[in-house]
Amino acid sequence: MDSQPPLRFVTASLHVDYLKPTPLGVPLELRGRATEIKGRKVVVAIELMARGEVCARGEVVAVMIPEHMLAEGEQDGKD
Repeated sequence: MDSQPPLRFVTASLHVDYLKPTPLGVPLELRGRATEIKGRKVVVAIELMARGEVCARGEVVAVMIPEHMLAEGEQDGKD
């Protein structure tokens, strides 16, 4: 997602199903797709693959941080 200013999200929930051991030392591939976009909430389904096999599958619910909260946080960090 390419936006100006960049969009900021926080994780509201995260669910992971571990299907098989993930090997070490091999390239890993992550594939994600938005399954729901509703207001500030985005649900993303994700698969982790190694050697063409799905090792883990998950779903994250992310909520966009309102712009006014970002501005407040930036000021708080400078005090």
